[in-house]
Amino acid sequence: MRGEIMSKRYDCIIWDWNGTLIDDVSVALSSVNDMLIKRNMKTIDIQDYYNYIDTPIIRFYEHLFDLNIVTFDTIAKEFAIGYDKHIPENPVMDNAREMLGFFKEQSISQLIISASNQEKIDAAAKAYGLYEYFACVSGADNINAESKIHRAKNIIKSFNSSWDKTLVIGDTLHDFQMAQHLGVDCVLLSRGHQGKADLQTANVPVIDNLIDLAELV
Repeated sequence: MRGEIMSKRYDCIIWDWNGTLIDDVSVALSSVNDMLIKRNMKTIDIQDYYNYIDTPIIRFYEHLFDLNIVTFDTIAKEFAIGYDKHIPENPVMDNAREMLGFFKEQSISQLIISASNQEKIDAAAKAYGLYEYFACVSGADNINAESKIHRAKNIIKSFNSSWDKTLVIGDTLHDFQMAQHLGVDCVLLSRGHQGKADLQTANVPVIDNLIDLAELV
């Protein structure tokens, strides 16, 4: 798989947002722990976070809360408040700007397809100076972090991209599942919302830094 990716010339790259372009796993962990502390419950560490993470995200919270007592709607709203509180001024992932510029120079179309809220991504991408790199930014119309697979196929079709010239770059097995659903290649970043050992089960290239993309693509 690694050799196949290195030999290809892509014309479309689908980026994930959280944990891929934005370095926010510690922000998410802190936001979750805020909710647990508020209810006098035991906090979790990063390994717990990696063990529980799932899509749709409601499955993650089933490990932590009785959703008959604390509704998922309440959790989603509290998480959003905590996320905004903990996010640093400049959370852009190391070397993200460099790689976005690298692909732009090659006239490769770049898209964001994310499970995060559309308005929040639009605002953040503009605030961090990333918005100009993307031909399309597709987020969810809610804050529930549901699957993004159903949106991906129609979006790619609109760009007339060949499936064998499209690459997904993400940080979770859900990104890999989206790539599988589309029938396209995938590279996963180990610094995001899923542990490296889990990512390696996908049998696709797993990188530790976005700058490594320059050697793969």
